[in-house]
Amino acid sequence: MSDGGALRAEVRRHSFPEIPRPQVSAAVSHLARVSGDSLFGVVFFGSRRTGAARADAHSAHDFFVVVEAYSPFYRALHSAGIIHRRPTVMAAVSVFLPPSQVSVRLADDEGRPFHAKCAVIDRRSFARETSRARHDHFCLGRLFQPSEVAYARDAAAAEALLDALVSAHQETYGWVRPWLPASFDAETYCRTLLETSLSREIRPEPAGRAAALFAAQREEAVPVYERLLLGLVSAGELRAVPPGYALTRAVGRFEKVRLNLYFASSLARATLRWAKHVVTFEGWLDYIVRKARRHGSGPIDLSPRERRLPLLFLWPRLIRYLRHKDR
Repeated sequence: MSDGGALRAEVRRHSFPEIPRPQVSAAVSHLARVSGDSLFGVVFFGSRRTGAARADAHSAHDFFVVVEAYSPFYRALHSAGIIHRRPTVMAAVSVFLPPSQVSVRLADDEGRPFHAKCAVIDRRSFARETSRARHDHFCLGRLFQPSEVAYARDAAAAEALLDALVSAHQETYGWVRPWLPASFDAETYCRTLLETSLSREIRPEPAGRAAALFAAQREEAVPVYERLLLGLVSAGELRAVPPGYALTRAVGRFEKVRLNLYFASSLARATLRWAKHVVTFEGWLDYIVRKARRHGSGPIDLSPRERRLPLLFLWPRLIRYLRHKDR
């Protein structure tokens, strides 16, 4: 795509802030000291990053933690007392359906607790899952939104992480085409990305969440996607229809079927990851219940049977919650 340099420069501007966030920077530095060379980089993303979080005492910061290899990383965290489950088991399950969700308790420079929900993934998988060769939508579904490189092991790692973020933005055109209106501008493009991506995931989010996310992201996201759309015009994929753009290639029936299968497959893979997260995410059940309470309405009290065997008895409650959450 021509004009790729302009897109890369715009992504870089937002992904490498001149003034780091003090608490995030301190916590990530703690993680880097503990994990050493096993840590390739950390990407800060999600609602805490964009300012759309409904923050409370239990609200975690979302990180992609990119590692060289799983075993050394988990051994280092276990030795430091940051995780308590067996590193060999954590490493073994992390090979399948990356990334793996890990709850990490860190501290900032003043010793204050810092809870991070880390999507741990090795650097080769991270590069693949933000590219056209990806296996599902998990990484792209988060990284097409504003994020920032909170830590990179060295200059080469910083460029590799930036490559992944740029690719995540570029790939949006390939999966959102069937849902774009006949004419659209950068704002409409951003809104359509959020609406399409959120609607294809099982998330404890209320109605209107896409609009709230866009409001929080607008200032950063629109200039980035304006660069992307201009590049697509130069590449012949779009034509200028002032004040916006239109597709030059019609969306074919096979393309929409293929993308619906892509999202269905991604949803299936995300559901399969839940079994793995039971192993990797300490306190996973209480975390999910707290998040559902924040985004839902009314209390959620689990029965002793649901707590004892959640993977067996929690499904009816989950289905009811997802059916009624938008009300």
